[in-house]
Amino acid sequence: MHGNKVALVTGANKGIGFEISRQLGKHRFKVVLAARDEQKAAAAAKLLKAEGLDAYGVLLDVTKPTTAEAAARWLDERFGRLDVLVNNAGVGYEFATGTKPSQLTVETLRATYETNFFGVFTVTQHLLPLLRKSAPARIINQSSTLGSLGLLSDPKLPYYGNNFLAYNSSKTALNGLTLAFAKELAGEGVVVNSVCPGWVKTDMGTEAAPRTVEQGAAIAVKLATMDNPPTGKFLDDSGEIRW
Repeated sequence: MHGNKVALVTGANKGIGFEISRQLGKHRFKVVLAARDEQKAAAAAKLLKAEGLDAYGVLLDVTKPTTAEAAARWLDERFGRLDVLVNNAGVGYEFATGTKPSQLTVETLRATYETNFFGVFTVTQHLLPLLRKSAPARIINQSSTLGSLGLLSDPKLPYYGNNFLAYNSSKTALNGLTLAFAKELAGEGVVVNSVCPGWVKTDMGTEAAPRTVEQGAAIAVKLATMDNPPTGKFLDDSGEIRW
């Protein structure tokens, strides 16, 4: 059981992030639901409290470093540490329109990277001192098989046709970030991994997706709660994914 451990999940007011928070709460984590809308974060935490879970809402817009800094101060004042960081917040602007790489605007490309890559970098940097305080600690980055160059480049696989330049490359970059931090923190008791939740029924995934949020949350929760987790890996429910 994890009654004294603290976890923060970004993009936690709905979808996979909310379900990860719920499942960690059921593992007796003190769970902090972070969202870019403070009222939505508080409302989501209230729902989990109604289920008897130890939940808190906090403002954290991953594209605004000042909110990450403020969230770090709040965590330090309230708990003095952080045991698990789940970088879950993400965007995928191309899915609804099927935008081809040659049609992509630089504004959309930058906006995608601001959340999916730079946002993760910013949050990780601001919260890392608190994770170091509680080592062994875990950082779990929500990636996607669409960030796997090995899978995307194989015409025999179904991923080949999903040619979303902004989203896919932002997740490839995120996987590079995972490896870099895993290497740096290897001797400090902080493990860092990328995970893929699969295609999940969310606002981004749509109702056409085959997986539930419960299924999508499972791999992140497993890495947050398991004994002796690996580090520097890209994982889903079936095991390791090709980079």
